[in-house]
Parts: sequence; C-alpha cells; structure tokens
Amino acid sequence: MDNELKKLGLTPNEIKIYDALLEIGENTVGPIIKKVGIHRQVAYDALDGLENKKMVVSTTKNNRAYYRIADPKNILDNIRQQEFIAKGLVNEIKQRLAGQKKGQEIRVYEGEKAFRELTMRNDDLQPRNSEYLVVTGAGARFREIMDKSGVFERSNRIRSKKNIKTKLILCHISRQEASALNRANSEIRFLSEGYVSPTAFAIWHDSINLISYGSDIFCVEIKNDDFYKAYLNYFNFLWKIAKK
Repeated sequence: MDNELKKLGLTPNEIKIYDALLEIGENTVGPIIKKVGIHRQVAYDALDGLENKKMVVSTTKNNRAYYRIADPKNILDNIRQQEFIAKGLVNEIKQRLAGQKKGQEIRVYEGEKAFRELTMRNDDLQPRNSEYLVVTGAGARFREIMDKSGVFERSNRIRSKKNIKTKLILCHISRQEASALNRANSEIRFLSEGYVSPTAFAIWHDSINLISYGSDIFCVEIKNDDFYKAYLNYFNFLWKIAKK
C-alpha cells in the first residue's frame, strides 16, 4: 500500500503516520511518534499535510488533539478535485498556445511495456468520434503484445465508448489473423500478396507511430504537421487499392 500512497503524492513521513494510525487507531501525537520514531515537529507537519489532504481527521478531547483515519472515499474526492483543476489548467494552456507555431516532437519507445503504455495513453487522448488508422504486416505480433495485462480488451472498451473508428490495412497472408484483430466499429482491408512486412505505421489524431515488431520491439512517435499529412495521404492511397 505504501507505494500506492507515494504515487498519490504523500511524503514518506505522511505514509509512516498514516500506516501507524491504521494500526493503532485514533490516538494523540505521543503514541504516534513512539510508533514511527520521528521528531515531534516533523510528526505535526506530516499530520497537517494529511489533514489538508482530508485523509486524517483531528478532534479535541480534554484539551488534547486526537487523530484518526478519515473516510477513505476522501482519497477519490481528492483525485476528482485534482482532475477538475488539471482540466482547467489544460484548457488555459491550450488557449495561450492557440495561434503559436507548433513545434515537432520525436520520441522513441523501446520494449513491449513501453509500447503498451504508449498505446494506452493514445487511446485515452484520442478524441471521440475520430479515426485510428493502421497499416501493418505483423497483426499477430501486435495482438500477442496487447493481450498481456488485458491491454487489448481495455483498448476495445475505450474505443467503443468513444466511438473511435479503426481502419486497418493488413498484408494478404494476414487474412487468418483478421478475426483476432477485429474490433467494434472497425474495417479491415488487405494489400496484395507482394506486401509482407514486420513493421507498421499508425496514425492517431495528432501523431504518427512507426513500429518495428522484431524480437526487440520499438516505436518512434512523431508529431510534425508535414509528416502527419504525408502519412495520412499515403494511408488513403493504400486504402483505395486495398481489397476487402
């Protein structure tokens, strides 16, 4: 649990005190200090931090402060509040960036784990009612990677909920794999027998992913307007000549 509390933004001392209160229950600062072994002022600072996060509640009895664990649902309330603030911040930043010349970004993701995380992030950021476009000769390898940790099913749920249409172009020999790759609201076409490749490119709403499905999978994510338009035109050309 300590790792999860750390990811939620708690300091090491806040985590120690939170763990202590879970174990010993409502108490004054003395027993808490004895349990965790930290300086009194450090303990008070950590308790203040936990109270500000609404994870600990203090009450006064006989002129002494008692501390106890607050309703755990407050943790979710904190996350919702942070999400609300973050959305407002994102909108403000977008407004300030509007009209500025867009730069370009190039990132490399190596290994299956990094590729799955990139795909999940892109699914989350992809707008509703948009299109996701892919050309690949390694459909089976993609499904093998995505099936780990339930990422493929997670992706299906998100794309179905957001009504994201998938257009997928496969090589001719991948017809047997098509059923395994098929998603809700998707369409698959096939290139001629002359096209075989262990690579792929995927077009998201704001980026191009160039992917190699070798033994050591890696992906290059490119955000560049000219590059994006070129690959979008290339996909549309292939889509016209591909067969159902």
